Amino acid sequence: MIADSSNSLLHRSRSLLRTHLGSHLRIDTLDVKDTTILKAVAILAIVFHNFFHIAVNVRENEFDFNPARWGLFLRSVVQPSLTVQSLFAFYGHYGVQIFIFLSAYGLAKTHWDDTSPWHIFMWSRIRKLYPMFILAMFFWVFLTAIQVGFPWVLGDAAPELFLMLAGISTIIPGHGLPPVGPWWFIPFIMQAYALFPILRGVTRRLGWPALVVLSFACYYITHLANPHLAHLSINLSMTPIGRMRMLCFGIIAARYPFHVRSYMALPAIAFLILGGKYFTFAHFSSLSAVIVVLWVYGKLRPILREFRPLEKIGKYSLGIFLLNGIIRVPFLYFAHTPFMQLTLGLASAAVTIAISSFFHYLLAPAKKRAPVPVPSTSLPVWSAEAAATVPAD
Repeated sequence: MIADSSNSLLHRSRSLLRTHLGSHLRIDTLDVKDTTILKAVAILAIVFHNFFHIAVNVRENEFDFNPARWGLFLRSVVQPSLTVQSLFAFYGHYGVQIFIFLSAYGLAKTHWDDTSPWHIFMWSRIRKLYPMFILAMFFWVFLTAIQVGFPWVLGDAAPELFLMLAGISTIIPGHGLPPVGPWWFIPFIMQAYALFPILRGVTRRLGWPALVVLSFACYYITHLANPHLAHLSINLSMTPIGRMRMLCFGIIAARYPFHVRSYMALPAIAFLILGGKYFTFAHFSSLSAVIVVLWVYGKLRPILREFRPLEKIGKYSLGIFLLNGIIRVPFLYFAHTPFMQLTLGLASAAVTIAISSFFHYLLAPAKKRAPVPVPSTSLPVWSAEAAATVPAD
Protein backbone atom coordinates (compact mmCIF):
# COMPACT_ATOMS: atom_id res chain seq x y z
CA MET A 1 0.00 0.00 0.00
CA ILE A 2 2.72 2.48 1.03
CA ALA A 3 4.83 1.55 -2.00
CA ASP A 4 1.84 1.96 -4.32
CA SER A 5 1.06 5.36 -2.79
CA SER A 6 4.67 6.50 -3.15
CA ASN A 7 4.80 5.33 -6.75
CA SER A 8 1.53 7.13 -7.48
CA LEU A 9 2.85 10.37 -5.98
CA LEU A 10 6.12 10.05 -7.90
CA HIS A 11 4.24 9.36 -11.14
CA ARG A 12 2.00 12.37 -10.53
CA SER A 13 4.99 14.63 -9.86
CA ARG A 14 6.72 13.45 -13.03
CA SER A 15 3.55 13.94 -15.04
CA LEU A 16 3.07 17.46 -13.70
CA LEU A 17 6.70 18.30 -14.37
CA ARG A 18 6.58 16.99 -17.96
CA THR A 19 3.40 18.96 -18.61
CA HIS A 20 4.74 22.16 -17.11
CA LEU A 21 8.21 22.05 -18.67
CA GLY A 22 6.68 22.95 -21.99
CA SER A 23 4.73 25.93 -20.61
CA HIS A 24 5.77 29.48 -19.87
CA LEU A 25 4.92 31.26 -16.64
CA ARG A 26 2.82 34.38 -17.03
CA ILE A 27 4.14 36.51 -14.20
CA ASP A 28 1.06 38.65 -13.63
CA THR A 29 -0.92 35.51 -12.69
CA LEU A 30 1.20 34.71 -9.63
CA ASP A 31 -0.99 34.37 -6.54
CA VAL A 32 -0.19 34.77 -2.85
CA LYS A 33 0.97 31.16 -2.57
CA ASP A 34 3.37 31.62 -5.48
CA THR A 35 4.91 34.76 -4.01
CA THR A 36 5.16 33.11 -0.58
CA ILE A 37 7.12 30.21 -2.05
CA LEU A 38 9.35 32.60 -3.99
CA LYS A 39 10.01 34.45 -0.73
CA ALA A 40 11.09 31.13 0.78
CA VAL A 41 13.50 30.51 -2.09
CA ALA A 42 14.87 34.03 -1.70
CA ILE A 43 15.27 33.89 2.07
CA LEU A 44 17.02 30.50 2.01
CA ALA A 45 19.48 31.87 -0.54
CA ILE A 46 20.09 34.92 1.67
CA VAL A 47 20.50 32.93 4.90
CA PHE A 48 23.04 30.55 3.43
CA HIS A 49 24.81 33.38 1.63
CA ASN A 50 25.14 35.39 4.85
CA PHE A 51 26.67 32.38 6.56
CA PHE A 52 28.93 30.98 3.86
CA HIS A 53 30.38 34.23 2.53
CA ILE A 54 32.01 34.60 5.95
CA ALA A 55 32.79 30.92 6.53
CA VAL A 56 34.64 30.47 3.21
CA ASN A 57 37.07 32.70 1.34
CA VAL A 58 34.56 33.69 -1.35
CA ARG A 59 33.11 37.18 -1.67
CA GLU A 60 30.26 38.46 -3.83
CA ASN A 61 30.04 41.39 -6.24
CA GLU A 62 27.03 43.08 -4.68
CA PHE A 63 27.66 46.70 -3.67
CA ASP A 64 30.88 46.98 -5.64
CA PHE A 65 32.68 44.98 -8.31
CA ASN A 66 36.05 43.27 -8.21
CA PRO A 67 36.90 40.76 -11.01
CA ALA A 68 39.43 39.03 -8.72
CA ARG A 69 36.52 37.61 -6.72
CA TRP A 70 35.55 35.51 -9.72
CA GLY A 71 38.91 33.75 -9.64
CA LEU A 72 38.56 33.00 -5.93
CA PHE A 73 35.07 31.65 -6.56
CA LEU A 74 36.24 29.35 -9.37
CA ARG A 75 39.13 27.95 -7.33
CA SER A 76 36.75 27.20 -4.49
CA VAL A 77 33.67 25.93 -6.35
CA VAL A 78 35.61 23.19 -8.19
CA GLN A 79 36.44 21.56 -4.86
CA PRO A 80 33.55 19.15 -4.14
CA SER A 81 33.68 19.81 -0.41
CA LEU A 82 33.26 23.57 -1.00
CA THR A 83 30.91 23.64 -4.00
CA VAL A 84 27.70 24.33 -2.09
CA GLN A 85 29.28 26.92 0.18
CA SER A 86 30.89 28.74 -2.74
CA LEU A 87 27.71 28.88 -4.83
CA PHE A 88 25.72 30.40 -1.98
CA ALA A 89 28.56 32.74 -1.00
CA PHE A 90 28.91 34.13 -4.53
CA TYR A 91 25.32 34.04 -5.82
CA GLY A 92 23.06 33.85 -2.75
CA HIS A 93 22.83 37.62 -2.31
CA TYR A 94 20.56 37.75 -5.38
CA GLY A 95 17.83 36.59 -3.03
CA VAL A 96 17.59 40.24 -1.97
CA GLN A 97 16.75 41.17 -5.57
CA ILE A 98 13.90 38.66 -5.51
CA PHE A 99 12.59 40.26 -2.32
CA ILE A 100 12.70 43.71 -3.91
CA PHE A 101 10.92 42.44 -7.02
CA LEU A 102 8.23 40.73 -4.92
CA SER A 103 7.75 43.83 -2.77
CA ALA A 104 7.02 45.97 -5.82
CA TYR A 105 4.93 43.20 -7.36
CA GLY A 106 2.82 42.86 -4.21
CA LEU A 107 2.25 46.61 -3.93
CA ALA A 108 1.22 46.82 -7.57
CA LYS A 109 -1.26 43.99 -7.03
CA THR A 110 -2.81 45.10 -3.74
CA HIS A 111 -2.52 48.90 -3.72
CA TRP A 112 -2.92 49.86 -7.36
CA ASP A 113 -6.41 51.27 -6.87
CA ASP A 114 -5.82 52.44 -3.32
CA THR A 115 -7.08 56.00 -2.97
CA SER A 116 -5.84 56.46 0.59
CA PRO A 117 -3.71 59.55 1.32
CA TRP A 118 0.05 59.05 1.31
CA HIS A 119 0.37 59.16 5.11
CA ILE A 120 -2.35 56.53 5.55
CA PHE A 121 -0.61 54.27 3.05
CA MET A 122 2.75 54.71 4.79
CA TRP A 123 1.22 54.04 8.19
CA SER A 124 -0.23 50.76 6.90
CA ARG A 125 3.29 49.74 5.78
CA ILE A 126 4.81 50.70 9.14
CA ARG A 127 2.18 48.70 11.02
CA LYS A 128 2.98 45.66 8.90
CA LEU A 129 6.78 45.86 8.94
CA TYR A 130 7.89 47.49 12.16
CA PRO A 131 6.55 45.16 14.88
CA MET A 132 8.84 42.36 13.68
CA PHE A 133 11.70 44.80 13.11
CA ILE A 134 11.41 46.24 16.61
CA LEU A 135 11.17 42.77 18.16
CA ALA A 136 14.29 41.64 16.26
CA MET A 137 16.06 44.85 17.25
CA PHE A 138 15.37 44.32 20.96
CA PHE A 139 16.53 40.72 20.59
CA TRP A 140 19.84 42.00 19.20
CA VAL A 141 20.11 44.68 21.91
CA PHE A 142 19.58 42.05 24.61
CA LEU A 143 22.25 39.70 23.23
CA THR A 144 24.72 42.53 22.56
CA ALA A 145 24.25 44.04 26.01
CA ILE A 146 25.14 40.68 27.55
CA GLN A 147 28.31 40.50 25.48
CA VAL A 148 29.66 44.08 25.50
CA GLY A 149 27.52 45.89 28.04
CA PHE A 150 24.47 48.08 27.83
CA PRO A 151 26.43 51.40 27.92
CA TRP A 152 27.99 50.60 24.52
CA VAL A 153 24.58 49.73 23.07
CA LEU A 154 23.11 52.95 24.44
CA GLY A 155 26.01 55.18 23.39
CA ASP A 156 27.20 53.72 20.09
CA ALA A 157 24.42 51.60 18.63
CA ALA A 158 21.39 53.66 19.67
CA PRO A 159 21.93 56.40 17.05
CA GLU A 160 22.27 53.75 14.33
CA LEU A 161 19.06 52.06 15.45
CA PHE A 162 17.21 55.37 15.59
CA LEU A 163 18.26 56.26 12.03
CA MET A 164 17.10 52.86 10.83
CA LEU A 165 13.74 53.30 12.54
CA ALA A 166 13.44 56.70 10.88
CA GLY A 167 14.12 55.06 7.50
CA ILE A 168 17.01 57.36 6.59
CA SER A 169 20.21 55.57 7.66
CA THR A 170 21.15 54.61 4.08
CA ILE A 171 21.31 58.26 3.03
CA ILE A 172 23.23 59.53 6.08
CA PRO A 173 27.04 59.55 5.64
CA GLY A 174 28.67 56.57 7.31
CA HIS A 175 25.45 54.90 8.45
CA GLY A 176 24.46 52.76 5.47
CA LEU A 177 25.51 49.44 6.97
CA PRO A 178 23.85 48.88 10.36
CA PRO A 179 25.40 47.25 13.45
CA VAL A 180 24.11 43.82 12.43
CA GLY A 181 22.54 41.90 9.60
CA PRO A 182 20.62 43.19 6.58
CA TRP A 183 18.94 46.06 8.39
CA TRP A 184 19.93 48.43 5.58
CA PHE A 185 16.94 46.83 3.88
CA ILE A 186 14.50 48.41 6.36
CA PRO A 187 15.28 52.04 5.41
CA PHE A 188 15.50 50.96 1.77
CA ILE A 189 12.06 49.37 1.70
CA MET A 190 10.47 52.27 3.59
CA GLN A 191 11.93 54.67 1.03
CA ALA A 192 10.57 52.42 -1.73
CA TYR A 193 7.13 52.49 -0.11
CA ALA A 194 7.30 56.28 0.02
CA LEU A 195 8.04 56.39 -3.72
CA PHE A 196 5.46 53.82 -4.78
CA PRO A 197 2.54 56.28 -5.20
CA ILE A 198 4.76 58.32 -7.54
CA LEU A 199 5.72 55.23 -9.56
CA ARG A 200 2.07 54.22 -9.72
CA GLY A 201 1.11 57.66 -11.03
CA VAL A 202 3.87 57.62 -13.65
CA THR A 203 2.79 54.17 -14.86
CA ARG A 204 -0.86 55.12 -15.11
CA ARG A 205 -0.10 58.25 -17.09
CA LEU A 206 2.76 57.11 -19.34
CA GLY A 207 2.69 53.30 -19.24
CA TRP A 208 5.47 50.78 -18.81
CA PRO A 209 7.95 52.48 -21.20
CA ALA A 210 8.26 55.30 -18.65
CA LEU A 211 9.35 52.77 -16.02
CA VAL A 212 11.99 51.39 -18.38
CA VAL A 213 13.37 54.89 -19.00
CA LEU A 214 13.30 55.63 -15.28
CA SER A 215 15.17 52.39 -14.56
CA PHE A 216 17.98 53.26 -16.96
CA ALA A 217 18.16 56.84 -15.68
CA CYS A 218 18.42 55.76 -12.03
CA TYR A 219 21.01 53.14 -12.89
CA TYR A 220 23.27 55.66 -14.60
CA ILE A 221 22.78 58.14 -11.77
CA THR A 222 23.95 55.42 -9.37
CA HIS A 223 26.88 54.46 -11.59
CA LEU A 224 28.05 58.07 -11.90
CA ALA A 225 27.32 59.22 -8.35
CA ASN A 226 28.67 56.34 -6.25
CA PRO A 227 32.38 57.12 -6.83
CA HIS A 228 31.77 60.71 -5.69
CA LEU A 229 29.76 59.58 -2.66
CA ALA A 230 32.26 56.93 -1.55
CA HIS A 231 34.15 59.33 0.75
CA LEU A 232 30.85 59.92 2.56
CA SER A 233 30.26 56.15 2.86
CA ILE A 234 26.99 56.51 0.96
CA ASN A 235 26.12 53.85 -1.59
CA LEU A 236 23.04 54.47 -3.73
CA SER A 237 22.72 50.71 -4.22
CA MET A 238 21.27 50.71 -0.71
CA THR A 239 18.52 53.11 -1.82
CA PRO A 240 15.60 52.79 -4.26
CA ILE A 241 17.57 54.83 -6.80
CA GLY A 242 20.14 52.06 -7.13
CA ARG A 243 17.50 49.31 -7.17
CA MET A 244 14.93 51.06 -9.35
CA ARG A 245 15.21 48.38 -12.05
CA MET A 246 13.87 45.71 -9.70
CA LEU A 247 11.11 47.96 -8.39
CA CYS A 248 10.00 48.88 -11.91
CA PHE A 249 10.27 45.29 -13.11
CA GLY A 250 8.01 44.20 -10.25
CA ILE A 251 5.39 46.79 -11.21
CA ILE A 252 5.56 45.90 -14.91
CA ALA A 253 5.29 42.17 -14.16
CA ALA A 254 2.24 42.75 -11.96
CA ARG A 255 0.31 45.10 -14.25
CA TYR A 256 1.12 43.85 -17.77
CA PRO A 257 1.02 40.38 -19.40
CA PHE A 258 4.57 39.14 -19.20
CA HIS A 259 5.87 35.63 -19.92
CA VAL A 260 9.31 34.37 -18.96
CA ARG A 261 10.30 32.30 -21.97
CA SER A 262 13.35 30.20 -22.67
CA TYR A 263 14.74 32.68 -25.17
CA MET A 264 14.83 35.18 -22.29
CA ALA A 265 16.03 32.80 -19.58
CA LEU A 266 19.00 31.32 -21.45
CA PRO A 267 20.68 34.68 -22.18
CA ALA A 268 19.89 35.69 -18.58
CA ILE A 269 21.82 32.64 -17.34
CA ALA A 270 24.74 33.60 -19.57
CA PHE A 271 24.68 37.21 -18.34
CA LEU A 272 24.52 36.02 -14.74
CA ILE A 273 27.62 33.87 -15.18
CA LEU A 274 29.58 36.37 -17.24
CA GLY A 275 28.62 39.14 -14.84
CA GLY A 276 30.74 37.48 -12.19
CA LYS A 277 33.90 38.24 -14.14
CA TYR A 278 33.15 41.11 -16.54
CA PHE A 279 31.86 44.44 -15.33
CA THR A 280 30.04 45.05 -18.64
CA PHE A 281 27.78 42.06 -18.01
CA ALA A 282 27.52 42.78 -14.28
CA HIS A 283 25.22 45.69 -15.14
CA PHE A 284 22.53 43.14 -15.98
CA SER A 285 23.23 40.52 -13.30
CA SER A 286 20.46 41.51 -10.87
CA LEU A 287 17.74 41.53 -13.50
CA SER A 288 19.12 38.30 -14.98
CA ALA A 289 19.04 36.56 -11.60
CA VAL A 290 15.36 37.40 -11.07
CA ILE A 291 14.43 36.28 -14.59
CA VAL A 292 16.26 32.98 -14.10
CA VAL A 293 14.54 32.33 -10.77
CA LEU A 294 11.11 33.10 -12.24
CA TRP A 295 11.81 30.85 -15.22
CA VAL A 296 12.92 27.94 -13.04
CA TYR A 297 9.96 28.48 -10.73
CA GLY A 298 7.63 28.38 -13.71
CA LYS A 299 8.99 24.95 -14.62
CA LEU A 300 8.82 23.57 -11.07
CA ARG A 301 5.69 25.45 -9.96
CA PRO A 302 3.30 22.48 -9.55
CA ILE A 303 5.81 20.60 -7.40
CA LEU A 304 6.92 23.54 -5.27
CA ARG A 305 3.32 24.58 -4.58
CA GLU A 306 2.75 21.20 -2.94
CA PHE A 307 5.76 21.53 -0.63
CA ARG A 308 4.22 22.92 2.55
CA PRO A 309 7.47 23.43 4.52
CA LEU A 310 8.62 25.83 1.82
CA GLU A 311 5.37 27.77 2.13
CA LYS A 312 5.84 27.98 5.90
CA ILE A 313 9.36 29.33 5.48
CA GLY A 314 8.01 31.95 3.09
CA LYS A 315 5.47 33.09 5.68
CA TYR A 316 8.28 33.53 8.22
CA SER A 317 10.62 35.20 5.71
CA LEU A 318 10.59 38.68 7.24
CA GLY A 319 11.63 37.40 10.67
CA ILE A 320 14.23 35.11 9.13
CA PHE A 321 15.62 38.02 7.11
CA LEU A 322 16.00 40.17 10.21
CA LEU A 323 17.28 37.48 12.57
CA ASN A 324 19.74 35.43 10.52
CA GLY A 325 22.57 37.94 10.85
CA ILE A 326 22.21 37.84 14.63
CA ILE A 327 21.89 34.10 15.07
CA ARG A 328 24.70 33.03 12.71
CA VAL A 329 27.48 34.54 14.87
CA PRO A 330 28.07 31.73 17.42
CA PHE A 331 27.84 29.08 14.70
CA LEU A 332 30.54 30.79 12.64
CA TYR A 333 33.06 30.40 15.47
CA PHE A 334 33.23 26.65 14.85
CA ALA A 335 32.87 26.52 11.03
CA HIS A 336 36.51 25.68 10.34
CA THR A 337 36.16 22.66 8.04
CA PRO A 338 33.93 22.11 4.98
CA PHE A 339 31.86 19.52 6.85
CA MET A 340 31.38 21.83 9.82
CA GLN A 341 30.53 24.71 7.50
CA LEU A 342 27.69 22.75 5.93
CA THR A 343 26.50 21.31 9.23
CA LEU A 344 26.56 24.59 11.13
CA GLY A 345 25.13 26.50 8.17
CA LEU A 346 22.10 24.20 8.25
CA ALA A 347 21.93 24.41 12.05
CA SER A 348 22.06 28.20 11.96
CA ALA A 349 19.28 28.29 9.37
CA ALA A 350 17.14 25.87 11.41
CA VAL A 351 17.53 27.89 14.61
CA THR A 352 16.77 31.11 12.73
CA ILE A 353 13.59 29.62 11.27
CA ALA A 354 12.53 28.30 14.68
CA ILE A 355 13.02 31.63 16.46
CA SER A 356 11.37 33.50 13.61
CA SER A 357 8.32 31.24 13.78
CA PHE A 358 8.10 31.94 17.51
CA PHE A 359 8.33 35.69 16.93
CA HIS A 360 5.61 35.49 14.30
CA TYR A 361 3.49 33.58 16.78
CA LEU A 362 4.01 36.31 19.39
CA LEU A 363 2.98 39.00 16.91
CA ALA A 364 0.02 37.13 15.46
CA PRO A 365 -3.41 38.54 16.34
CA ALA A 366 -4.90 36.90 19.41
CA LYS A 367 -7.76 35.43 17.41
CA LYS A 368 -5.27 33.52 15.25
CA ARG A 369 -3.52 32.08 18.29
CA ALA A 370 -6.73 31.18 20.09
CA PRO A 371 -7.60 27.49 20.36
CA VAL A 372 -10.34 26.14 18.16
CA PRO A 373 -13.59 26.34 20.17
CA VAL A 374 -15.35 23.02 20.48
CA PRO A 375 -18.73 22.75 22.24
CA SER A 376 -18.38 20.43 25.20
CA THR A 377 -21.66 18.75 24.40
CA SER A 378 -20.62 17.69 20.92
CA LEU A 379 -17.65 15.54 21.95
CA PRO A 380 -16.59 13.44 24.91
CA VAL A 381 -14.62 15.39 27.54
CA TRP A 382 -11.23 14.00 26.50
CA SER A 383 -11.89 14.81 22.85
CA ALA A 384 -12.97 18.35 23.60
CA GLU A 385 -9.87 19.00 25.66
CA ALA A 386 -7.65 17.54 22.99
CA ALA A 387 -9.34 19.56 20.26
CA ALA A 388 -9.06 22.74 22.33
CA THR A 389 -5.26 22.49 22.22
CA VAL A 390 -5.20 22.62 18.41
CA PRO A 391 -4.36 26.17 17.27
CA ALA A 392 -6.60 27.77 14.72
CA ASP A 393 -5.19 27.69 11.21
